[in-house]
This record gives sequence, structure tokens and C-alpha cells, in this order.
Amino acid sequence: MKKHRFLAAFTACTLLALSAFGSFTEAAAADSRTAALTTQAESYFNFHKDTQHWGQAKTFISAKDPFSYTVQYPVTNQAALDEQIIKTLKTKADAFENAYTKAAEEKAEEKTPDKHTGTLIVGYDSYITKDNIASVSFLETRKIDGAYTEPASWSTYLFDTTTGKSLMAKDIFRDSYREKASAYALDYFQKTYGKQLFGNYKAILAPESDVFSTFALTDNSVIFYLDKYEILPGDCGAIRLEIPREVFKGSFLTDPEEVIPPVVEEPAQPEEKPAETGRVIDPNKPMVALTYDDGPSPTATNAILDVLEKYNAVATFYDVGYRVAQYPDVVKREAALGCEVGSHSYDHKDFKKLSASQIQADVKQVNAAFAKAGVKPTSFRPPYGNTNATVQANVPLPIVTWSVDTLDWKTRNVDSIMKEVKGAGNLDGKVILMHGIYDTTAQATAKLVPMLQEQGYQLVTVSELIQYKHNETPKAGKLYGYSYFQ
Repeated sequence: MKKHRFLAAFTACTLLALSAFGSFTEAAAADSRTAALTTQAESYFNFHKDTQHWGQAKTFISAKDPFSYTVQYPVTNQAALDEQIIKTLKTKADAFENAYTKAAEEKAEEKTPDKHTGTLIVGYDSYITKDNIASVSFLETRKIDGAYTEPASWSTYLFDTTTGKSLMAKDIFRDSYREKASAYALDYFQKTYGKQLFGNYKAILAPESDVFSTFALTDNSVIFYLDKYEILPGDCGAIRLEIPREVFKGSFLTDPEEVIPPVVEEPAQPEEKPAETGRVIDPNKPMVALTYDDGPSPTATNAILDVLEKYNAVATFYDVGYRVAQYPDVVKREAALGCEVGSHSYDHKDFKKLSASQIQADVKQVNAAFAKAGVKPTSFRPPYGNTNATVQANVPLPIVTWSVDTLDWKTRNVDSIMKEVKGAGNLDGKVILMHGIYDTTAQATAKLVPMLQEQGYQLVTVSELIQYKHNETPKAGKLYGYSYFQ
């Protein structure tokens, strides 16, 4: 695949190349997609307009098939630092293109005039301290096939502007800074957001967390960054946590070393209960599990997740490994919203036709894809619902099929999907099969979720259904099939 000229610009290591990188050609300006991106860029970069205190902001916008770029970065007029910034952006562009090369190749084979696959959006914050420590914090967002993948993610770089040397935490802090940052962060987020916090936020804000490895410095504060959906709902966005410098008194290498009092053993405290999720399941009330196969899709799956987030509902997503590798951020969002994430094999082979060693190889491959996304599948749905003793003996997860088939893959029609669900009668204890890759399924979900809630159904995950409806902990290798969910 021919590389975009954006990458050629990123290989530049001189200010002359930087100037070329930031310029717009008349041909590019005439391109309709470039014009649209230029208009949209204002909203992308407004988030950063008050936090750019070092360097001159330069914008690069380009829209050519299959990838577009909307990038803003600082030019410092210090050749060594500018070279490092450009190399950093080139690394981001390479990672973006490598992640979506397969998707671009698939789109190139389609008989449609539009071969555009995605857009990389990068904005930045920058700061400079009186002792010449500069910080650049990039916020990266990917837009694939017209939809934003989640979460938007931060990366931060520090430089000594007098030497051009890159700096790390160990060059600025003593180890004690982590405990101080963690204590402040936990107190701040618990008081400010309360029950909005989700997931294992205490582990994410623990002293050893990577959150506290990257930061920006100002003369008055230390700024830490959290990705969208990392510990808070999506409407909270990407987070800047600004902690006053005085909190870290004694932890800067330039401070006199602290005298730490001896540790006094405290009596053991009862284990703290997990944070409230906002969802309470009543085993005596009707419940139903919505499930979505074959994803993730940056468009359809994200639209489904928008509906679930709106109605404080959950579902179970049975994702295929090769798409998990392409769209890991969508899988992260599934998990962040409290949904259950399961495996649907790596590339949808019929497991009844596979040998034990072939099944084991698929399990290994799909687990690696999920591991890179930071999510562990909790159950397995065999492609086509096909299973046998060999499958059950070699898949180390509970095996789940369904009891209501919407035929959404066949009809691609919202009314038909709704008709199948309504025609199934009493849905208490049932598992509804849909597919997370069709826009019509997402549109049906927007009608289905509020309808089920109005009818008194609790929307639960498959594992929750097994636990609360059947008083059973899901067991690896056991088949939970059609008759089980009647």
C-alpha cells in the first residue's frame, strides 16, 4: 500500500522539512474532505487552546485515501527538540496505519468510490517551567469508517530545553511522589465524581500505576492525564488532573530530602466493598440478556454502546479476534461500560470441523488479541452455534448460545428485528442473538432497550443471567444452550 505523504513528512528531521510538513498545497485545499477536516479541526483543537504555553502551534491537515490526518503540534525552533516531536508523531502515524491496514485493504476491494478508511486526530498541551523543563502532552483520537473509536488517549513527553535531553519521572522526582499523587487523586475523584467512577479505579489510581509515570509540569502544578473511559463515563471525556506542586513537597529531587517518620502498624481493617456500579439486579424480577456477535465495529458497535450508556443498560458482546485486533478501543469501551465481553473465535471458523489442536491454536490466537486490548473474555460463543465434545473439552470458557434469534443478519431490517423479539413471547431468562456489525441492528437496539425496560425487564449480561436466574456460577467447558435459557 502506497504510504501517505503525511508519513513522508514525518520522516523529516530538519526545520526545512518541518515547514513543508505544516504547509498546505492548493490541491489539498481544494479537496472536499480536507476542507471538511479543516472546519472540524477548530473543535478538535479548541480543547487545547488554553493549554499551549510552549512552542508555536502548527497544524497539518490532509485527506487522501485511505487515511486522513488532523494534527497539531508545537514548533520550538530548537532543531533537536523539533526532531524528537516529529519522530513521536511519525511513530503515532505508523501505529495508526499498521493497525488499520487490513481494514483499508478490505475497503479497497469494495466496489464503491469511497476508499477512505480513517482519520488520525492529534492535539496537544504544552508547558514550560522557569527552570526550563518543557512538557508536551498529545491527545490522540482515531476515527474509523466515520465513527470515533474510544477511548481518546494521552501520551506525555518532557524535555530539558537547555540540553535537549528527554526526561523521565526518575529525573525529576523521588519515589515518594507516587504515594502523594495517588492519595490526592483518589480523594479528588471520590469527592468529585462519587458513584460515576467505574471499573477497578482504585488499581488505576494506585501508586504503582502507569497513570503516574507520565505527566506535565508547570511552575505551580503537576498534571496527570487519564484516557476517556478509563475510570469515568464517556461524557466526562479525557481527563486532566492538576495537582498543586506543594502536594509534592520533599519529593522533587531539587527539594531537601524528607525525614520519614517510622511506620506504626495499624490494626487490620475489614476489606472494603467494591464501589457501587449503579446497577442492582433483583433475582425475583424478569431479566433478559442482549448479545451481539461478530464485532467489534467502530460504527455499529459504538452506536449500540451509545444506547446502552444512555439507558444505563448492559449487554454481552461476542467479538471475533481479528476485529478485536483492528478495533481494540471499541472493546475497551464495551468493558468500561460494564458490558460482558466474550470470544467468538478468531476468524469465525466452524469449530465442529476443527481438531483439538486447531481449536487450541484459535484459543491462543484470540486470547492474544484480547490481551493486547486489555480485556479478558469471560465466555465463548461458537460460530454458527456449532459445538461438540471436542469443542467443550478444548475451550477453557463457558460455552453460550442463545434462545431467541432475531435474524438481523438476514433481514437487515429494524421492523423485522423488533417483530422477532416481540414474537418470542415472555423473554424472562432468555438470551437474544443479534450482531454488532450492522447499522440496522444498532437502530433496532435504540428501540429495543427502552421497550424492554418499560416492560419491566432487567437487562443483564449472560453471566449475570446464569448467576441470578439459575443460581449458578458459569463453568468452563459447560454448554449453556437453547434449552437452558427457556
